Amino acid sequence: MTTWNVQGSKPTDLDRVVEALGANDPDVVLLQEVRRPQATAVAERLDMDHEWTFKHHACFPLFGSKAEGAAILTPHSLYGRGSQVISSTRWRRWWRRRIAQWGVVRRADHSAYRIINVHLSPHDLHTERLEESDQIVAIAERLGQAPPLIVGGDLNDHGDPEQLDRLPGTEYVSSPPTNPAEAPVNVLDHVLLPDDALDVELTVPDGGDHWDGVSDHLPVTVSFSMKWVTGDYASG
Repeated sequence: MTTWNVQGSKPTDLDRVVEALGANDPDVVLLQEVRRPQATAVAERLDMDHEWTFKHHACFPLFGSKAEGAAILTPHSLYGRGSQVISSTRWRRWWRRRIAQWGVVRRADHSAYRIINVHLSPHDLHTERLEESDQIVAIAERLGQAPPLIVGGDLNDHGDPEQLDRLPGTEYVSSPPTNPAEAPVNVLDHVLLPDDALDVELTVPDGGDHWDGVSDHLPVTVSFSMKWVTGDYASG
């Protein structure tokens, strides 16, 4: 699984985004700060199904293709899709509006897992991040315990342990700095796995000037195995 804030409002080189994502052949890709046409193009290039969700747009409802959002991409079946505003700010034109996006990914062998894709409030908005995390916990409880839950995205936590502890799931391998991509110093991007995940490995590419024109974040890829839940479970 790969999570990546692609900073799609900038001149993002989609060829290089696709190249970076395809290098790890992920089962799931979580994108933040991505526009609908960008998510669609990346999904088509990678031969993946996808779901894009609106977050905000300063000119809403005009120029809809410029709206910022979140996306889940997968080469497998994607269903049980949903989203919810998790910030106190609900105005669709303001960047401080925050959402959680989710779906169930089911593979051909009928193993499945539920994904929640998030991008929490940035900078010094610590209280807001914790409140948004509580909203994510409530969403996870409402969706149910099966299939297993994975939470990923840009948490804007700067390595704050309270933030990670607040969310469902476990970060087995600590994420390194991923921002700015040219010379990373900020720990922001994470994947939190079920408590019974096995063989967990985390990969983040080296930063450097070659990321200029791609994103100000580095992608985080986590590989793992599980004793998958199969059969009957809520599709939420």
